[in-house]
Amino acid sequence: MKSLFKTLGLVLIVLIVVSCAARVVNTVAHLEPVPTKAEVHTNFSTEQLAEGGALFSNNCDKCHKLFEPQSRDAEKWNHVLKRMIPRAKLNYEEGKLVRAYIIAHSE
Repeated sequence: MKSLFKTLGLVLIVLIVVSCAARVVNTVAHLEPVPTKAEVHTNFSTEQLAEGGALFSNNCDKCHKLFEPQSRDAEKWNHVLKRMIPRAKLNYEEGKLVRAYIIAHSE
């Protein structure tokens, strides 16, 4: 009986540790190098940039005020987006569009 309680206790501890462990989320900001404005304008259409702007406006202001893309350079935005894309629950493609929009309009 003691060994059953020890085993159940150990299993419970493992489950708690695993569920509380930080998850690594691979977003576009983690996986790809920061593009330049010229690369963004070459690789994304005006419609895609507009979609990224809409995603930015509709998702980012749910938790805080929107910061103007011009408030930071591309590197600083990429650092911010590493945290914010997962929090906004954007998928990989949506993250790419938001990142492109922000970099296209960054400092």
